[in-house]
Amino acid sequence: MPPKANLTKEKIAEKAFEILRSEGYDALNARYLAASLGVSTMPLFHYYENMDEIKIAAITLGVEKYCRYMEDGMGEEFPFKGIGKAYIKFAKEEPKLFKIFFMTADDKVIGVPKKDPKYGAAFDIASNIMNGNQDEGSRILKSMWIFVHGIASLEATGKTTFDEFEVNDMLSDVFWGLKNQLKSEEKNNE
Repeated sequence: MPPKANLTKEKIAEKAFEILRSEGYDALNARYLAASLGVSTMPLFHYYENMDEIKIAAITLGVEKYCRYMEDGMGEEFPFKGIGKAYIKFAKEEPKLFKIFFMTADDKVIGVPKKDPKYGAAFDIASNIMNGNQDEGSRILKSMWIFVHGIASLEATGKTTFDEFEVNDMLSDVFWGLKNQLKSEEKNNE
């Protein structure tokens, strides 16, 4: 099959991203991608050096999508709760991507950042909530992340589902419990 005249590097990356989103990381291979684009495998490697480059391009699009979820969460009235809700929403709406990014060993995928690209912003929000105390900000962020990741993992695997009101209430309950615990510990240390 000769290369299609309208095939571009971006179209290849977008199709690879669609495959990641709908079928997962293991489904993304040269033959399947080429067939999805209606070309042979040869044109793929006119634009990309190898399949790893294509996977990295697709993962990059996925990371950008994840970052948009997180930015939306940070724009909510209560940004710390917003990022938790956004993380869970991403897991619910993009379960294949969530599993690739947060439930797959690093040596099994290529191109996934080692650190959440929005961690710094989340840390700043948590520290601000704790009146600029970075140690307490770090502690509340880690504790909330463990809780939020648990809910998100349940959503991504389809083990259970929560509506937005349940998520909202659970996040508030755990946050205030942690914050009150930190205040109590601070008073006991004075």
